[in-house]
Amino acid sequence: MVLLDHLRRVTRDGRWIPEVDGIRFVAIAAVFLFHIGGNLTVRPEYHLPVEPRYWWLTQMVSNGDRGVPLFFVISGLILSLPFARHLLTEAKPVSLGKYYLRRVTRLEPPYIASLIFCTFAKLVYWHHLGPGYWAHFLASLLYQHNLIYGQLSTVNLVAWSLEVEIQFYMLAPLIVQVYRVRPAMLRRAILLAGILGISWAQVPFQSLYTVNRFELSILFYVQYFLMGLLIADIFVLDLDKMKSRWAWDAAGILALVAIFWPDKTTFWPHALMPLPIGAFCLATMRSYVLRRILGNAWVAVIGGMCYSIYLLHFTFLAAVMKITWHLARPSAGFLFNYVEQVILVGVPTLILCAIFFLLVERPCMDPDWPSMLWRALTGGRGHEVKVLDTADVAK
Repeated sequence: MVLLDHLRRVTRDGRWIPEVDGIRFVAIAAVFLFHIGGNLTVRPEYHLPVEPRYWWLTQMVSNGDRGVPLFFVISGLILSLPFARHLLTEAKPVSLGKYYLRRVTRLEPPYIASLIFCTFAKLVYWHHLGPGYWAHFLASLLYQHNLIYGQLSTVNLVAWSLEVEIQFYMLAPLIVQVYRVRPAMLRRAILLAGILGISWAQVPFQSLYTVNRFELSILFYVQYFLMGLLIADIFVLDLDKMKSRWAWDAAGILALVAIFWPDKTTFWPHALMPLPIGAFCLATMRSYVLRRILGNAWVAVIGGMCYSIYLLHFTFLAAVMKITWHLARPSAGFLFNYVEQVILVGVPTLILCAIFFLLVERPCMDPDWPSMLWRALTGGRGHEVKVLDTADVAK
């Protein structure tokens, strides 16, 4: 379909793996459902009583923020793939200069545009921005809000995870040197030991009730990126040898339950969470039904727009829900109202984010957009800016 072609993400080498975008769909859907559920159960102006029979629904929805660690694993996988291909199969080496430049040209324009849009929305709604707002804006713009203020960005709440991502992007060329270790079993054992060791070491420092600078940094999430490196190792060397089996479907479903079911009031989910996320990613690539569902063209296309959706969904959700909330009927029960809000808020939010994707993010997926912009501004005069997309990052 022509529409799908226009909405699909652009990759440098033309290789598109729909299952990976399907995994992104699961991550962004979980975060979106989490924020709607939070509005309905936490915010006093929207609060709906939850009947005891729907405890399972509220528990799973309240765990939707685990879509963010799922994003971290995907980023670790996608970003490390070109390094893994080079170090494990002697493929073309990655130019670090072009690697860092591509991170800027691919991610910065949508991110800056989202901060400007969120600022404009706050100005329209509140008629003022409040004291110190521009200091928070500058800190968010420089990916330093978590470190400076030790709290979520007051400009765009979801930007905290992007600051963690940036820290990984900076360190990734160093971390991927683990691929030089031989043999493969030793290398993978080191990665797995690092994943579990770091996770368990963090348990004494985790807080169930507050968020601190440690929990807003890569120090608290590095194990998820390492899981991405482990999956990339398997992807490059062994994925083609792994046969598709129904057992992968069962493993993928069990992994999803293990990701979104465990109660937040205990520490062990964080200590073990990288394992089911890694299992889910591998299962998706080698299953039958799960692979077909998440590889569906529409599911994958929406997952491919996850960066735009993630950047703007919270602001759009807040605006749209001001209207859709008036259609809620508390007497109809929590499940009915929750599903109703998901549909009424989800459709316009998806449309608005798709427009942002088409106008801002998708053009930046073209590695040559700086050259094309320069030619447009100069009429073709001067030197072109050459950019190589060494890894089509998923945010």
